[in-house]
Amino acid sequence: MTVIKRDRKESSADLVVAIEKLAPLLENQGESDAVAELRTAGSNLKKAVPGSAEHKAAVTTIVDAFEGDHELIAYTFQRPNSTGWSEAEELSIASARVLNLARRMLQ
Repeated sequence: MTVIKRDRKESSADLVVAIEKLAPLLENQGESDAVAELRTAGSNLKKAVPGSAEHKAAVTTIVDAFEGDHELIAYTFQRPNSTGWSEAEELSIASARVLNLARRMLQ
């Protein structure tokens, strides 16, 4: 297996894209406050220099949205569905991607 190491700039760009994919799915769930917070953090990631205090604060805000007040972590759990691909599965994958990218960037 080959492991490709990515730099923080690429990871930040991926995180911003992942947030934009997750946002409409969360809006469909009535999570407008969380979406606003995630989009603000994504906007801050675009402006901040990777590794700076502002960058770290934006990533921390994203992780906090999952583990703190908004409890978005519940969306990362997959739900069994025998009827095929569903919005719940798409939401699970998108939210897990955002959380995993953000956690990896805090390490």
